[in-house]
Amino acid sequence: MTSHGSKPLGVVIPVKNNLSGLRETLEALWMIDPEGQQIEIAVIDAGTCTETGGWLLEHMDRIDHIRSAADNGLYDAMNYGASSLSSAWVWFLGAGDLAHSSTISDLLNACNEWDDTKLHVYSVDMLLPLESGVPSAYPARWDNSITWRNTTHHQGVFYPRALLQGQAFSLEYPVLADYALHLKLFHSGCQAHLHEESSASVSSGGVSRSFQSSLYLEEWKIKKRILKGPVQWIQPVWLLLKFLFKKTGLPQRA
Repeated sequence: MTSHGSKPLGVVIPVKNNLSGLRETLEALWMIDPEGQQIEIAVIDAGTCTETGGWLLEHMDRIDHIRSAADNGLYDAMNYGASSLSSAWVWFLGAGDLAHSSTISDLLNACNEWDDTKLHVYSVDMLLPLESGVPSAYPARWDNSITWRNTTHHQGVFYPRALLQGQAFSLEYPVLADYALHLKLFHSGCQAHLHEESSASVSSGGVSRSFQSSLYLEEWKIKKRILKGPVQWIQPVWLLLKFLFKKTGLPQRA
């Protein structure tokens, strides 16, 4: 059980050159918590768009933490945002992602009683247009499938803040640092509570949704460090097959 601060949930929103998406994401959160009493919001702006910076200043009374400055990419922004929060639970959304009102309202009423040694994992829906090889939804999963595929995405994960101390998302992995964290947590024995409900609709254009060879090279770099034994040895063949399968553009399952 947790008892940190007055706001049970903190939401980190990194943004770069996407003011319209940021506004949509914040407006969905403000609809859920119009008085700003339950959701602590951190917006981490890359500082490359003066219009975004100006808009944030105009709305700073509704945003708990704002940084508008150059950074070292998405995961640097996520690390910084998490470190700025005092809430017991942390959630990461991209600009353009839309929180599901009923799910998050129920979560806000329940999360003070959650076991803070576990992750809480929800399903997520994908907004159109879908990139080739991307399914329309990812069900909530925390099982051995994560050894083979990136089946648990950060928009569906609610993290106990204690799990995100320091540089939780390694800057060594510019595209798959969330997958690296999840793979490490799973194989170290971290448990998760699964929820059938969808937490959010996720905008297209995420950094891990362009299936280039560099993505699979980065995945191999991660797996070499975390996996051991035969399951590691077979990964190069598996990754090659996965790359070729994604390139076919066939419908995918999560």
